Amino acid sequence: MKKWFLLLFVLGITTVAFSQNNNQVIGKWKYTIDTGSELWTGIFNFAEKEGKLAGELTTNEGTIMPFSKIEFLEDNMLKLEIETDNDIIKIAVKVDGNKFNGSGSSSQGEAPITGEKVTKP
Repeated sequence: MKKWFLLLFVLGITTVAFSQNNNQVIGKWKYTIDTGSELWTGIFNFAEKEGKLAGELTTNEGTIMPFSKIEFLEDNMLKLEIETDNDIIKIAVKVDGNKFNGSGSSSQGEAPITGEKVTKP
């Protein structure tokens, strides 16, 4: 009985901590990717669905790409993946309050990425 109580207690703490981390990311974030020759901008949109983070990237041209993988780790590292027809785009950014910075990579190369949470609708 004590083992079950301990297990439920640990699961409860883990769930609360995970939920609090998710809350930090949930919402809309403006992003800028510097390709070296031009700046790409758009919005990351994150929501919680069935207890997990879900989201998508929307370009300023209106293209929407769902994230195939989202991980928000304890050290405030946000790791994202987008699968396209012929490539996998990987994004790793460090979230610091309402801002993030890091990099994105694909078969085309790597580029720095920065962003800021949209606080006004």
